[in-house]
Amino acid sequence: GCGKSTVAMSVMGLHDMRFTRVSGEIRLNGKDLLSLSEHEMNKIRGKEIGFIFQDPLASLNPLQRVGKQIEEALLYHTDLNEKERNEQVLQLLNDVGIQNPERTAQRFPHELSGGMRQRVLIATALSCNPSLIIADEPTTALDVTIQAQILDLIKDLQKEHKAGIILITHDLGVVAQVADRVAVMYLGRIVEIGDVDTIFEAPAHPYTQALLSAIPIPDPAKERGRSRIVLEGDMPSPANPPSGCRFRTRCPKFASGLTDDERSACLGAMPEFCSQGEDHEVACYYPERTAVF
Repeated sequence: GCGKSTVAMSVMGLHDMRFTRVSGEIRLNGKDLLSLSEHEMNKIRGKEIGFIFQDPLASLNPLQRVGKQIEEALLYHTDLNEKERNEQVLQLLNDVGIQNPERTAQRFPHELSGGMRQRVLIATALSCNPSLIIADEPTTALDVTIQAQILDLIKDLQKEHKAGIILITHDLGVVAQVADRVAVMYLGRIVEIGDVDTIFEAPAHPYTQALLSAIPIPDPAKERGRSRIVLEGDMPSPANPPSGCRFRTRCPKFASGLTDDERSACLGAMPEFCSQGEDHEVACYYPERTAVF
């Protein structure tokens, strides 16, 4: 509920205009996407930005064969003839690990397993070799074994196609396995951003520290010796966030670790980002880098 998917949909220009207001800039390859018309954005969707949706069954057209769905972007964005498009579809299905691409291309989504449907979505996202791929929790609907296969596939394809990937997930194990840089969000705002090793080894924002402290450790001896950070209360409504720092209503430091004068800063305005070292920024008035594990 912190706004991860809303950000992703805003990048693609697919957000609901009635309920979502986007301000500022969204820059891709030197272009501000917010300044483009719908016609101009249609030229970017699928060609420069590929999107892997969270639920493949809901994202694929149940009345259309999967090969035709992958072909759609090629039809819109390329000058390939029908034979070339069909060959490209089969190659894409082969690239994402589908063993019988000819047969799979003729199937409908309900005839495929969850893992195969997700591979079809990945093939669709890669069809025009985009420079950016947005993967919105691509393994949420899959079992653990298939999750690992899909993540390995995404990493391999990223290296092969040299595309940037924005991976949206609430699974910190996935973050540790896949990410180079991490942005942690709370109630619609990024509160900490840095390289993956820094975030996991020395987080500075109290929310990031609480998230990481919730990860269980396989070693029972180490697990017993840990002190967990338990956040009190419920997350406020994004439509009516608290004044000042949005995390202050659940922040352990605000509750008991600050003087009244220090709390006044947290109550006053949203904290700006401050540097905590190379490629590490935190939106907190009183950041403290702490090893959680």
